[in-house]
Amino acid sequence: MKVLLLSGDCVEDYELYAPIKALEMLDIDVHVVCPDKKAGDTVHTVIHYMEEGLQNYLERPGHPFELAHTFADINLADYAGLFIPGGRFPEYQRYDERVLDVVRHFFARSLPVAAVCHGVQILAASGVLQNRTCSGFNLCKLDVIAGGGTFVDYDSFSKNFHVDGNLVTAPAYPAIGVVMREFIKLLGVKIQM
Repeated sequence: MKVLLLSGDCVEDYELYAPIKALEMLDIDVHVVCPDKKAGDTVHTVIHYMEEGLQNYLERPGHPFELAHTFADINLADYAGLFIPGGRFPEYQRYDERVLDVVRHFFARSLPVAAVCHGVQILAASGVLQNRTCSGFNLCKLDVIAGGGTFVDYDSFSKNFHVDGNLVTAPAYPAIGVVMREFIKLLGVKIQM
């Protein structure tokens, strides 16, 4: 099984690496791609965090990530699901029609899609949120509403997620564990304990 993961410069470090490792643990092949970058190119990640007394989050450099796949070479029919992390890359990739077409492909086929934090900006821009509910970073609420969706707001980022059909979303990286659990269920992978 293969999962496509969208990325770009300033992707949230933990929201990139944690899903890759969780899916690899289950022997799911994850292809991380970025428009206009090819295999061997690097995506620069960032780490965001809230500091008391500040009105917005701070940003620090994260770990560099070397792409093993080229966006231009992907065959969407090869993938069972799509993962969209957050960070700042969604704010510019939501203007890339190629990225929006990728998202539309997965929704048109009701394939599993997960989006965390600012990843919902890409969903909103792609037009797939009509009559859907989702969560995301609280500053993305207007994007979701403008995209025709209903925003599910949480007081806490930790362990809060929302599932609407083939879509699982969450406000931020503290919920990555529960998002991955639900995304893996949507992929149809059974884990025996």
